[in-house]
Amino acid sequence: MKSIVDCAGGKVLSKQPSFRKIMEHKQNKSLPEVILISCENDLHLCREYFLKNIDVHNAEFILTGVLTQTLDYESYPFTLL
Repeated sequence: MKSIVDCAGGKVLSKQPSFRKIMEHKQNKSLPEVILISCENDLHLCREYFLKNIDVHNAEFILTGVLTQTLDYESYPFTLL
């Protein structure tokens, strides 16, 4: 997945971003957008994001985005159960 993101011009972060860092990137348009990608097995690590209404997407977001050259924020989000 890292290779796909890199080839598409994105950057994979080395550690999970804080809520504060994500909000900083959302508010400052000169900073790159942060898009959270996870898998079902790691959703427990995303609980803070869900509680603060930050979208977390599955890998299909990346794969479909690369194939279609668009970002579909609506089709591949995880939801808090």
